[in-house]
Amino acid sequence: MGKGGAESFMMNLYRRIDRHKVQFDFLIYDDFAHVTDYHEEIKKLGGRIFVVTNPKKNIIKYWFEVRKLLAEQHFDIVHNEVYFGGGINLLLARKRGITQRIAHSHATSDGKSSNFLMNLLRKYLHHLLIKEATDFLAVSKEAGDSLFQGHHYEIIHNGIDLSLYKTDEDVRAEKRAELGLSPNDFVIGNIGRLEKQKNQTYLIDIVSELLQKKPDAKLLIVGAGSLQKSLEKQITELSLSKNVYLLGERNDIPELFQAMDVFCMTSLYEGLPMVGLEAQASRKKLVLSSTISPDTKLTPNVTFISLDEAKATWCEAILSQPLNNEITQELMEYDVSHTLQQMLKVYKVY
Repeated sequence: MGKGGAESFMMNLYRRIDRHKVQFDFLIYDDFAHVTDYHEEIKKLGGRIFVVTNPKKNIIKYWFEVRKLLAEQHFDIVHNEVYFGGGINLLLARKRGITQRIAHSHATSDGKSSNFLMNLLRKYLHHLLIKEATDFLAVSKEAGDSLFQGHHYEIIHNGIDLSLYKTDEDVRAEKRAELGLSPNDFVIGNIGRLEKQKNQTYLIDIVSELLQKKPDAKLLIVGAGSLQKSLEKQITELSLSKNVYLLGERNDIPELFQAMDVFCMTSLYEGLPMVGLEAQASRKKLVLSSTISPDTKLTPNVTFISLDEAKATWCEAILSQPLNNEITQELMEYDVSHTLQQMLKVYKVY
């Protein structure tokens, strides 16, 4: 339960749902038991957190642990947020008599390798997912088409609290001063786990080239992950320690958006990233890799660029005017209040 897109979606919903009618419990892998960003809040809201073996390490042990959990506890609904392998959860849920089993796609790829054995396993688990789910949800058309492959699904917007992201020049000045940035610095922002999917290595290379045209450019990378040391090494080798800031996990995301001029993501794949919505709600210009769902574009100033393009093309897009953006009716439909109403219908709570 770190601050990723799917986790933030669940928490935004959980905070606002009538918990006298619906209560959430969370099942996580042991590999991530130490990622506790939301654990205290979940407990205060009445939720429980159950930890099981990561199926990548021992799928048989995982099977028996989940089966035992479902036998010992009572659940009315299983809402599966895992892209790869979610069919196992739904199969075990059906065997325990759970009549509503939701498959929810948040991405356009599972990010796994494509060797013979993995493709065989992928095919079987996908068959399980389609067979065992009673409800099919996706954050975008691309995410739904990727996972459900022709099966009917409903698009549920990744709701955010739009009121948190209003433009405020005083907040911008204060946050820049706190980070050691000058009022005139050109600040590029990126928010995401420090993992291969998010491709921050490529973004740092882009900024290294960008500095030849814009010496006052700064890059803020917000997030934590297994590539922390690797990115630190890259920053040192490129002599970018004064230009690239690894800020780690933060609790001041709306304020950090205010400090930025441009929001940039070079992800290898995405469904519909919540941070992209938050950036647009903050009226920021966005430059995104074309591997990110085009449904992310809900405001005028969003540019998509192929990862195969030259870095100079990225630099030009990042620097081009205007830097501001505007709120649209399409973006307003992603407010969490709208998402809550959609999910209440899915959960059949009226």
